[in-house]
Amino acid sequence: MTWPVDLRKELFKSIEGNRIEDVEDILSTGLNPDQRSFPDRKNPLTLSLKQQCWEIAALLIRAGLTTNSKVAQNNLGLMYLNGLGGEQNYAEALTWFYKAADHGNANAQNNLGWMYLKGLGVEQNCAEARTWFHKAADRGDANAQYNLGSMYLKGLEVEQNYAKALTWFRKAAAQGDADAQNDLGWMYSKGLGVKQNYAEAMTWFRKSVKQGSAAAQNNLSWILRELLLETEQNSVEAFILFRKAAKKGDAAAQNILGWMYFKGVAVEQSHGKALIWFCKAADQGHAPAQNNLGWMHYKGLGTEQNHTEALTWYDKAADQGHATSQYQLGWMHLKGLGTQKNCAKALTWFGKAADQGHAAAQYQLGCMHQKGLGAEQSYAEALIWFRKSADLGHAAAQYHLGWVLLKGLGIKQNYAEALIWFRKAADQGDAGAQHSLGWMHQHGLGVEQSYAEALAWYRKSADRGNADAQNNLGWLYLMGLGVEQNYAEALFWFRKSADQGAAAAQYHLGTMHRKGLGVEQNYAVALTWFDKAARQGYPAAQKSLNWLHRNSPGLEQSSC
Repeated sequence: MTWPVDLRKELFKSIEGNRIEDVEDILSTGLNPDQRSFPDRKNPLTLSLKQQCWEIAALLIRAGLTTNSKVAQNNLGLMYLNGLGGEQNYAEALTWFYKAADHGNANAQNNLGWMYLKGLGVEQNCAEARTWFHKAADRGDANAQYNLGSMYLKGLEVEQNYAKALTWFRKAAAQGDADAQNDLGWMYSKGLGVKQNYAEAMTWFRKSVKQGSAAAQNNLSWILRELLLETEQNSVEAFILFRKAAKKGDAAAQNILGWMYFKGVAVEQSHGKALIWFCKAADQGHAPAQNNLGWMHYKGLGTEQNHTEALTWYDKAADQGHATSQYQLGWMHLKGLGTQKNCAKALTWFGKAADQGHAAAQYQLGCMHQKGLGAEQSYAEALIWFRKSADLGHAAAQYHLGWVLLKGLGIKQNYAEALIWFRKAADQGDAGAQHSLGWMHQHGLGVEQSYAEALAWYRKSADRGNADAQNNLGWLYLMGLGVEQNYAEALFWFRKSADQGAAAAQYHLGTMHRKGLGVEQNYAVALTWFDKAARQGYPAAQKSLNWLHRNSPGLEQSSC
């Protein structure tokens, strides 16, 4: 609220003169009848906070003009923590939280725990955080109870304990904490510390959804799909039930019905009808449906492809915390789809999704930090995100993590660990990782040299279209390494690689035609391949090209 200069001066004088009634009267100025009737109107601190007069609230607290010093001290800590009424100051926030916490204020104790957990103004200390969370939780603070549950669920500086996590989540959920209700639903859905129970999970998800939790909304949609897939023999019955609920306006059911039409489960596939039901749910603010609408406009399914429209729906879902939409927004800003290319915005959206454990977003963050897109180039930062994503099983991240370790980019070179991550990615069919495994076996990097093993990995990668693997496979056949020498096979794989623009393979094809290896000697064809590779800056091809021009003047290129 902006105060007139005279009224502001009078307010400060009243505070300095300890004239509480005058302070109350001035702060009441501008309140509507409903606001004037709220229970704590006679508390000047409450009045100032109600009107978001942060500077006035700070003055009142310091002057002692409040009926509850513990609450005032905690509020002042929050104001310093969030930069309300002045500059953000973690040290001051800690000071006031400690004052209130020492007087037994549970909110302040929880806030201290949070600052230690996140390392705000203090060195990060999960053990100290847990101590303060316990103090507040024992006093019935729902936020602290939820925070304790999270620490036991994730095993943060404490042995992972699902039973204790459930206990604290239940306490917080009983007080209406939406995050605790969502996490309780998640534990029941996955059978963590409790027998898996989808019905119980849905009960807690729905409680959380009623409070506006996008995460719970997403989880509820997921579990409904899981139930549908597990009971495919009853999919027709499920379709009838979802349609009834959808027609009554249930957004989650409308989204699932759209998904059934989209996939053709228990009904003829129809992207057009899927679009209709997604729209009904999305118009009610259902984040998963908004995300699905974004995808359909992005791909042009059931409607014309429209990246701008896709961006609109992704924005709506992302603002509710939908991780997949946040990732999609990052991708669209990175590529300039439906909007101008903006690496900074891409980094922001990838970061939001990554913080929710979205593996693909974590991988993209790693790539952006590695390349210096939207942020200063940092191999160390890239490594952090590649590792997070790789730990979640993302194949491309596992491959890139292996590559960083192989090359020693921002970290000490480590062939043994590189091999581990390449194998994880290769087992998922990642062609780049399969090629890298072939390279390490060919050159004996962190493993005993084996041309036969290299040949096996190159072939896996080459069959998936990897140009480098196709070139290296051709080389092994050309030289007879790990396999009987076979010019025909060498030519076959070099040609596949060269057709993808691989300069090395183009050079090898030129060499084979120049020397007549497995093919009739033909300088004209050789010239053509050498020229293609030379234009890409391949040194050996440039030398061979010069040699041909010197030794065969007037030679013209030939189509190949």
